Amino acid sequence: MDDEAVVEASAGGKVPPASNVLGWPRQAMKNGNWEKACERWAILRQVYPDKPAVWIQAAVSHRQLGQLDEAEALLNSARERFIEHSGPLLELATLRCEQERLEEALSLTAEARERFPQEKAVMLGSARVAAEANHASQALAFNQEARERFNDSPEPWLQYAELAMQAEDWPLALERWAEVRQHFPKHAEGFTRAADAAQTMGNENQARQLRLAQEYGNAWLESVQDDEQEEEAPHTINPPQRRDWRTFVDLVWTKARLNLKSEASKNHLRYLWWILDPVLYMAVFYIVFGLLMERGGPGFIAYLLTGLVPFQWFGKTVQQTSNSIVGGKGLMHQVRISPLFFPLVGIVQNTGKQLLVFAMLGIFLILYGLPPTIHWLAFIPIVFVQLMLMTVVSCILAMMVPFVRDLTNLIPTGIQFTLFTSGIFYTIDRIPEEWRSLFFTNPMANILYQYRQVFVENQWPDWSGLSWVALGCILGLGLVVFLYRRLEPLFPRVVIE
Repeated sequence: MDDEAVVEASAGGKVPPASNVLGWPRQAMKNGNWEKACERWAILRQVYPDKPAVWIQAAVSHRQLGQLDEAEALLNSARERFIEHSGPLLELATLRCEQERLEEALSLTAEARERFPQEKAVMLGSARVAAEANHASQALAFNQEARERFNDSPEPWLQYAELAMQAEDWPLALERWAEVRQHFPKHAEGFTRAADAAQTMGNENQARQLRLAQEYGNAWLESVQDDEQEEEAPHTINPPQRRDWRTFVDLVWTKARLNLKSEASKNHLRYLWWILDPVLYMAVFYIVFGLLMERGGPGFIAYLLTGLVPFQWFGKTVQQTSNSIVGGKGLMHQVRISPLFFPLVGIVQNTGKQLLVFAMLGIFLILYGLPPTIHWLAFIPIVFVQLMLMTVVSCILAMMVPFVRDLTNLIPTGIQFTLFTSGIFYTIDRIPEEWRSLFFTNPMANILYQYRQVFVENQWPDWSGLSWVALGCILGLGLVVFLYRRLEPLFPRVVIE
């Protein structure tokens, strides 16, 4: 809505509800455009003269411009018009503080307390004015009363901590911000303002942890601080290295867990989808290949699914993590964190869901007539090797994408190509003998072959072939760590280009 629309609506007698238009001048205030805010409040005073906000907020805007006389005139008019409203008194007290007429400000808040003893805003305003008048004990008393009366409201607790900030008592401020986080763990200021206090004290590490905790939760922050306290005890071995490694791992785990909760909360069936999705996925291929097409002969459905399920894990993980560093640029510019964090979160997140998928696959194989054998124990090393492979591929692609953005268009095609060259839809005996060694140079083809040896053939995997893949993955992991350490200073700049 603009100026002409409001005036035209007023002239035509078609005045919209005040709730629809009060946000119009408030947006100008939010943007710091105080002159525009004054103009808009002036227009709305002609249209909605019976609304306290059009007088009080206009006074705030004039005060921000230094036009104190105009602000005072508006507030005096508001006091006469809205005798049952505490806002004009409180804002006039704020104005008096700015004019350094502190005794009058205290008198106004006293009047407000007498007339509106049950209002939270009055108690908070009284504490604010008392603090401005350097009556610290009185300010704390008013604030304490507000916290006791309105214990479930964040404003009194936020003011409680801000009083310590104003007094520049930074250790006390940190203690109070910790209380804010305890009562209101989702309130951002409990982390950001505490980080400001820690940084003012020169504690950059604590400030960084607090800013990270804003995204990853107070529980993570408390666990990190507990670990640091333990590591500061006597006889701790190499505390800095141990703390950094454990903190990073814990951060990856916490972020992945929170992402899973967030993902589940977006669906009505929540975590049940993690079971329904693989069941429906396997049911589709069973119906199409087993019942409709009758393809592959006996046992082909088990052969097909033991390839598809692990490959789905690989494909989803690589696809999701390839753009993770670019997607994490906001956090990367707030705190110093290794870019390796972002693809690892996606890998852990998808692995958590995949455990349920493998459980569904196991149930299907049992119902299909392939009961567990001793060879199923080999499932653990096979999964571990695949996890290493996905980590190498995901981290390398995530590292390359910020430098070559067009690569994101090729990754789905690459995954599709790998799908058809990994022997999922055809058996190994269909591959000519002279091509099989080349076929197994595809590490995913090798890993899927090992799954089938265990689940379908009831045999031990080809340990030699699996070992070569594992060795390649270990070398790849070393290369990943080396490259990320060398390129870490470049990522914050590259991701915004």
